[in-house]
Formats: sequence, structure tokens, C-alpha cells
Amino acid sequence: MLSNDNSITKSNYLIEASYQLGLQSQKLILACLSKLDPRKEIPKTVSISAIEFAEIMNLDKASAYKELYNAADALYSASITIIDSNDDIELRWIQKRVKKRKGDGQVTLTWSDDVVKYISQLKSRFTTYKIRHIADLQSTYSIRIYELLIRFNDTGIRKISVEDFRKSLCITDKYKTFKILRRDVINPSIKELNKRSNLTIEFETVKKGRSVVALYFTFSDRKEVQQELDLQ
Repeated sequence: MLSNDNSITKSNYLIEASYQLGLQSQKLILACLSKLDPRKEIPKTVSISAIEFAEIMNLDKASAYKELYNAADALYSASITIIDSNDDIELRWIQKRVKKRKGDGQVTLTWSDDVVKYISQLKSRFTTYKIRHIADLQSTYSIRIYELLIRFNDTGIRKISVEDFRKSLCITDKYKTFKILRRDVINPSIKELNKRSNLTIEFETVKKGRSVVALYFTFSDRKEVQQELDLQ
């Protein structure tokens, strides 16, 4: 049974990859990944209904069919760039146009052969989190930043160069100055994550001379913070 209590298990190659998807297309990918059992062989296809999609992502059921179909259509032309052994490898998320079962409100994705290889590399170097923790997020940047941080959940610390941060969010040619990047991407995303995810996040900038070269994030699970306060 698919619910927003399901976990997403994602290869760290995919966590660190460079891609940009529309909000619902991104959530569709994550919803489909949450249906996979990382302990078993990864199937080439995965199906999801509009009702499932609405329930796990807290969508309005009246518009879920349209959201699901539009998200599925957008995936056909979407790509992802994996950084593997210092090589940039551009792949397709799906191998062919998404199959739709009209009337049932269901779509079936066929993963590309190359993406399956990375989805299936889950014996080591992977990250797991609950899908409910990103279900209410309304920004694609917020979801990507959440994943970049949650990979380091054991320490609650993530330092990332501004260059790598831009690359992961696929915004190397946008928000030209750090001032604009901070105003339009980082600050709104952290604000939303602090409000709608399970994380409490703070960040500082790392400078070289007068230029900001890296971001230093510290974060913790809100429940764990509350438990510590309750014990005091």
C-alpha cells in the first residue's frame, strides 16, 4: 500500500546529480521511487494512479488526474546528468513516452536502461527518507536542497561549494550573483523547509576574500530537537 509514510531510497549518484524538473514531475519521480523495494531487483516499469499520487503528495484529488498526466508528459523530454568518476554523464529518466490508462487515472513509467543502473546501486552509497517529509513542499529547489542535506543526516552538517550547489540545482546559468541566488533560491527554500519539512536548518556562507565560495548548512530533525528540549 502506497502512502506518504513510505520511504524513498535513492542512490547518492541521483542525490548529487544535476537536473531540473517541474514540481509535479519531480514529485512523480519520487513517488515512483517510493514504490520500489531496494532489497529486490528494480523493475523496468512502475505504475501509479492519480489517487495514489494525490494521497502521498497531499494534492487536491479533483486536479490529481491532470497533475499526474502533465507531470508524466514532461518527463519524456527530461534529462539528468550524473557525476560518476569525475565524468558528467547525461541520461534520460524514462525510455519512452509514459503509458496512460485513461479512465483508471494511472500512468506507467519505463525507466531508461542507464537510470535503472543507478537506481539499483543501493547496496551502498544511498539515502533514505520518508516521502511525507517533502510532500508539502511547493518548490523544486526546496526538494533538491532537502535531498542534498538529508544525505548527511548522520552528522547534520553539509558543506558544499557554490559551484556544486548551482550544478546540482541545474542553475549554473541563472541567478548570476550570489546576492540574487541567496534572495531568490536559498532563503525562500530554507524558509519553506523550516516550515513544511521535518528539518530545522541554518546556514552560513564561506568566503574567500570578498567572494562567497561555499555554503555551510547545519540541520536537525525537528522531533529530535523537541525531545531534547522536553528532557531539559
